[in-house]
Amino acid sequence: MTQPEEKRVRQTLEPYHLQLLDAVLRGYQEWREIRRFKIENGFGTALYPRTDANEIFDAVVRNAMALFADDPEVRIVQEPQTVKFCFSGQVLLRFKKGDEANLGRNLKTQAVLDFVSAQGTLPGLPPEAAKVEVLYSSSELGDAIESVLVVARDGDQLLWHYELSDIVDESSVVPLLRSAPDRFTDDEPLVKPRNPDQDTGRGKKD
Repeated sequence: MTQPEEKRVRQTLEPYHLQLLDAVLRGYQEWREIRRFKIENGFGTALYPRTDANEIFDAVVRNAMALFADDPEVRIVQEPQTVKFCFSGQVLLRFKKGDEANLGRNLKTQAVLDFVSAQGTLPGLPPEAAKVEVLYSSSELGDAIESVLVVARDGDQLLWHYELSDIVDESSVVPLLRSAPDRFTDDEPLVKPRNPDQDTGRGKKD
């Protein structure tokens, strides 16, 4: 996927950047509030990290479906294991938890391989649509969203990415950054500022 493709993706998604970030923050906040409820009522927390990851993913995607449900330019494709969003027939997008290499974490099923291949096509979806992932990453403590990226890849190769929190109007996002109180501090934001010394790979194109 070339630089002109990145420009096309940005232009297509620009009207939706705030909603994409909103879906991630609302989903993460929902998960935190449910976790707080469980702790306060003696139910305990999940035994395995994958349980939390699945619950966060579920909450993020459900919030995204609600946000885009009435938009005629957004087609929501619900599948047994995931949900895809097609924007104006130009961009096909899915939400994923990101890893240290700014790639989505996946089990390598055939469906996943078809999606992450830049040249792969998906049945019933526009073959000309650029395929990207919205990746969310949490802090090391798991108490806040650290970054939300739009990422293009070809297999295990990162092609390009940009960070939503860098281009969304901060004044529009602030009301969404308040987290529900739990075992962490009551005023802990959902999005933490990234350490300036931390390498994000931002702007890198392979």
